[in-house]
Parts: sequence; C-alpha cells; structure tokens
Amino acid sequence: MPANDDGGGIPELVTFTEIARRVTDRGYVPRPITRQGVRHIADNDPEWPVPPDQWIKIGNAWAMPWEPIESFFRDRTTRGRGPARKVNED
Repeated sequence: MPANDDGGGIPELVTFTEIARRVTDRGYVPRPITRQGVRHIADNDPEWPVPPDQWIKIGNAWAMPWEPIESFFRDRTTRGRGPARKVNED
C-alpha cells in the first residue's frame, strides 16, 4: 500500500511487528529489534511521534502511520541498553 499521495490518500499503517522488521531491514537500528523493543520505545520515549490515543486497534494488534515512525527511527540517535551493570557480590 503506498504512503500518502498528493491526492490526500490514506496513510500506510504498520504494526509493531512490521515496524521492527522495517527498521531492522533498512538499517535504522544498529542491531535487530523485536516488536517488544519497538513497543518499549513507544511507551517510554517522549519523542515517539504517534501518541497512544492515535493508535488503531486492528484485531489483536495496534497500528499507526508509517511515515512519522520511519522519520523517527531514521533521525533517532541510538540509545541502546547502555553498559551492563555490575552485580553486587556482597
């Protein structure tokens, strides 16, 4: 399905699973990401471009427009998990 066209078409909608596949395939993330990883970003990053009240429930999945999500990942500074924490051995 094409993204927005000049005629004001319907935006291309994607699920968390599809977002994970696309951003991994397009190299927007340094290593593969899962749908759970994308959902974590959506729930915790204040810069996430589509607020939850704009998500669309389709069956048992949530969908949202691809265009702002693609821009978000393409322009995002990678944060990653950060360094491993040392376990207190006391």
